[in-house]
Amino acid sequence: MKESEKILCIGDLILDHYVHGDIDRISPEAPIPILKANDRNYNILGGCGNVARNICSANNKCHLISIVGKDDDGLRLKEIIRRIKNLTSNLIVDPVRCTTKKTRYVCENQQILRVDKEMENPISTAIELKIIKLLKKKINDCNVIVLSDYNKGVLTNNLIKRIIKIAKDYKKILIVDPKKKDFSVYAGATFITPNLKELKGATNTLGISTKSNEDSLVLKLSKKIINKFDFKAVITTRSSNGISVVKDVGSFFHLPSEAKEVFDVSGAGDTVLAYLSSSISKGESLESSIKISNVAAGLAVAKFGTSVVSIDEIENTKQIKNNKVITHQDISKILRDYDGEKIIGFTNGCFDLLHTGHISYLKSAKQKCDILILGLNSDESIKKIKGKNRPIVGQKDRVEILSSFPFVDKIVIFEEVTPIKLIKKIKPNIIFKGKDYQKKDVVGFYESKKWHGRVILIDFVENKSTTNLIERIKISVT
Repeated sequence: MKESEKILCIGDLILDHYVHGDIDRISPEAPIPILKANDRNYNILGGCGNVARNICSANNKCHLISIVGKDDDGLRLKEIIRRIKNLTSNLIVDPVRCTTKKTRYVCENQQILRVDKEMENPISTAIELKIIKLLKKKINDCNVIVLSDYNKGVLTNNLIKRIIKIAKDYKKILIVDPKKKDFSVYAGATFITPNLKELKGATNTLGISTKSNEDSLVLKLSKKIINKFDFKAVITTRSSNGISVVKDVGSFFHLPSEAKEVFDVSGAGDTVLAYLSSSISKGESLESSIKISNVAAGLAVAKFGTSVVSIDEIENTKQIKNNKVITHQDISKILRDYDGEKIIGFTNGCFDLLHTGHISYLKSAKQKCDILILGLNSDESIKKIKGKNRPIVGQKDRVEILSSFPFVDKIVIFEEVTPIKLIKKIKPNIIFKGKDYQKKDVVGFYESKKWHGRVILIDFVENKSTTNLIERIKISVT
């Protein structure tokens, strides 16, 4: 990979300043609490800066273009950026503007007051030209451009339109987080990521009633916006209701919120934007990128303030691991995504008391196909086959272990004694089974001939089986 910035972020830069303290009395001067400030006072990147630092936390490089005032807060922002790994910047100093700053006063992790220092008037034409010049200088070093619009004057209508045109000319993906009610200014962007309130706000220019239920409203508005403004997809964050995505081809999917606890929603939209752009820049599909973004948002709202979510936190969540687990309903969609360009392999089994024989078998299977789908017998299915004392390891734990193997791409659980229904639905190019079988005895052997599939028998590791393990355990116990 070329040593350069992969994501270019442009927008309103904000200095988030936090003042923590304790409250133990009310002011005698007015009926307000007195915050006795302690030494927990700090500054962090806000606005498009929060997007940028989350991009860097996702193990991606980011270059930030924005405006600061000729003041101490502008210097503080430059110093913060300098200390963040993988983050570079071009901050244009505008002597007629102040640096945007939000000061939050906090007691016991609850905000009691926020004070904003800002100028919302649009930047000058001269500064617009400077931003365009920097964009053209950096654009060949990036594959995704992010516009983080906080409506503080940096992203003027004219500037946005020029950036969109340049992105199209250079064939770059452009993702917009909007704040303006008139979405026409963002026309031609690749993806737009409004929250529900912002999506509803677009009705002022589109003349659409908002009286329908939330799901149908999101779908109706998104389709209208896509058709009118030429977006590839509208990605709507819906707070506790998750994320909804409507694509230009008419497809729709929704992910419920992954948040286990909501502590502070500040910056959750920035986190979604950051992980969406990071995943797409790495070549992930939109669907996969949204799943990761949704998990990241669930982690973000459980933290105080505009906190970053690291890629390690994401990888350690069950949600990401369990993205390998698919339902029978997911199969058709997954196969469409592969569009006949991948060799689909299929195997099945109980995988009770996993051992080196299982690992060797699965590794060998994966070497012979692009995508390995594992049909896993459910607990009830195993009981039907092996008796009431099996499985030794429950379905949930077996799934968790198998999900961790890089050579297993997808896992689907089936309740029947054999996976024949599953095989007919998947129509794999290759069915894998152990060499203790004859090909003609493998479930799906005759059916696979209809779609020109084949069966491959794989060598077992000698003396490695779940039955042998159980017998050895019995002997050791007695």
